[in-house]
Amino acid sequence: MAKKNIFEKIKQSNNLPQLPQIMLKLIKACNSEKTNVEELTGIISTDPSLTTRLMQIIGSPYINLPKEVKSIKTAVVYLGIDTIRNIAISTSAMRFFSLSKAVPEFDIGRFWYHSYKCGVIAREVAEENGFSNPDEFFLAGLLHDIGRLVLLQNFPDDYKAILKTSISEKQILADETKRFDTDTPQISAWLFNQWNLNPLIADAVLFINESIEQIDGALSHVKMVFISNYLSQEKPLEKISDIISLTDISQERLEQIAIAAENEVQEMSKSLGIKIGEAQDSIYEESLTAEIKDLSLFYGTLQNLLHARDIETVLDIAHNGFKIIFNIPRVFYFFQEEKRNILTGFCNDNDKSHKIIKSIALPLSNKSSLLVKCIKEQKVQNSLKKKAKEKLAISDTQIIRLLETNGLYCIPIYSSQKASGVIVLGVDETTAKSLEDNKSLVKLFSKQTGICIQSMKFYNEYAVNIHEKKMEAYSTLTDKVIHEINNPISIIKNYIETLGLKLPDKHPAQDELVVIGEEMNRVAGLLDKLRSFSRPTIDGFERVDINQICQSILEILKKSILLPKQIKASISIDPEIPKVKTDQNGLKQVFINLVKNAAEAMDKGGEIAVTTRFLPDSAKILIDEKKRIPGNIEIVISDNGPGIDETLKETLFEPYTTTKIGGSNSGLGLSIVHSIIKELNGKIRCETKQGQGTRFIITLPVSSSKRK
Repeated sequence: MAKKNIFEKIKQSNNLPQLPQIMLKLIKACNSEKTNVEELTGIISTDPSLTTRLMQIIGSPYINLPKEVKSIKTAVVYLGIDTIRNIAISTSAMRFFSLSKAVPEFDIGRFWYHSYKCGVIAREVAEENGFSNPDEFFLAGLLHDIGRLVLLQNFPDDYKAILKTSISEKQILADETKRFDTDTPQISAWLFNQWNLNPLIADAVLFINESIEQIDGALSHVKMVFISNYLSQEKPLEKISDIISLTDISQERLEQIAIAAENEVQEMSKSLGIKIGEAQDSIYEESLTAEIKDLSLFYGTLQNLLHARDIETVLDIAHNGFKIIFNIPRVFYFFQEEKRNILTGFCNDNDKSHKIIKSIALPLSNKSSLLVKCIKEQKVQNSLKKKAKEKLAISDTQIIRLLETNGLYCIPIYSSQKASGVIVLGVDETTAKSLEDNKSLVKLFSKQTGICIQSMKFYNEYAVNIHEKKMEAYSTLTDKVIHEINNPISIIKNYIETLGLKLPDKHPAQDELVVIGEEMNRVAGLLDKLRSFSRPTIDGFERVDINQICQSILEILKKSILLPKQIKASISIDPEIPKVKTDQNGLKQVFINLVKNAAEAMDKGGEIAVTTRFLPDSAKILIDEKKRIPGNIEIVISDNGPGIDETLKETLFEPYTTTKIGGSNSGLGLSIVHSIIKELNGKIRCETKQGQGTRFIITLPVSSSKRK
């Protein structure tokens, strides 16, 4: 059969793979910070299958839209770039691997294994060589043998004969040429050109089976894909020495890439139940493409988790992943607080029950709760199972009602070797079965979520811990300094007094002794300030009205400090704040220091605002015990002054750090404030931008006692 006739027949057939350049363009656009909604909408609109997939997701009853979606643009805005990227990956990654039932002799499992591995290695090798578009290389590796599927689907009888007589890849290529006057690489390259992909990538596919000697003089694109294909074959580590001359990548690094790719593809094949070299049953054939698409989306979601910058983003990504991959309508989270021995709730702010979920907690002592069992046993719990149905705790029933589903499915969030929380999914029988069938993936998903959360918590706690240790070290050193200096000061003061008594009243030295005495008193005053930082005096904890304290002190400071400097002051109080158990005098000192600091930073006038509020999410209701855990209150003191220099932010609460100019400033004010807040079991943080002002945010527990 002449080559021209082959290509004409393929062109006219219904088995020509759909164009992937739209997907590649979309993925690139999603990865670019410059891309806007209009550009994404334009790209999506050019591909009917992608548009259909997008509208299917938007039309899902599991997605609670605030309004009806009537355009692609609205869908893009609602779903967001991360989800759009995932849809592109899931729709495109394996769409070309549709199976041909006409040729059962063809080992689609082995074909997929080699193709996917080649794509993974190609992407890594391209990144290692600094190429700007590694996705192109992944696509080249993944689809380098797509021509074989095209031949197999369009000429099944001819290909049956080839598979019966040919054993090696070399023989198959020779037989393809004999029968069709062309072979797999030529058809694959032709398709790449039909799709308007990078011509260099098409060449890389075309020359993928040439000799090493011929490849040595080729362009780098050809070399990269050739190396990837070479390392995708059996026993790749033994072959590295053959191709090491084609690249600047070290042999050790190539070995690492090959091993990592093998592990990744092995894990993927296990998850899919692919047994290389064995015939796949009809159910497998019907579902493989869909499963691989879902896995592409799944791993795309995992990739997004790794780029998250805070815990709330991690949870939103996980929520979105469950919603898109498993059609889960609602997701709640419960995290373990070991100090209070409870599980506290969290969910997306767009969920209609978010206020309720964030206000409840479960005691870890309640062994009948499926959520507690999930944590304790580190096992998935499903309320729809017969045994679980019979012994549902009250809290489980209440959460199911909030989920508005038939049941709940609890997945432990793994952190190191223990569970740190629970993902609670609203499920019916069908979705619960789907989760059970994909248990290994669900476990991997929850573990990745847990690792991301753990690393963020560790970073935050480590930073706080280091700061606290530094402050404790300062405090210990200060105690020693005060003790060592106080003794000689007392001796010097006694000698000055004795010397003054011995000298006549009108002796010239009397005036000098007075000056020395005053200076010694100034040193003693500095030591008193140091003592205030080192060991702030906390008289006792009692119920106080925070609003009343803030209002009264601000009125006093207005007259004495603020009005003379033409500084306006305002206060906004939350009337719902309960009385707080704390030290009144310590809190007054903190408030005065912070307002004075703000005033001293504004030489040309300005504004100071004070706000108080009760943090609604901080109070928890133990729903199984019908008890209430008191929450926290927040005091914010903000100004529109010059802000604080970036170089000072990290050491702001350390002693002798000052934002003021002049020798009279000791730099102890904020360190004293920090010490007092710590003694009150609270927290203080600073938000500032140069030229835009500063905010000090204080958080205090409603009920507290003196630190031991």
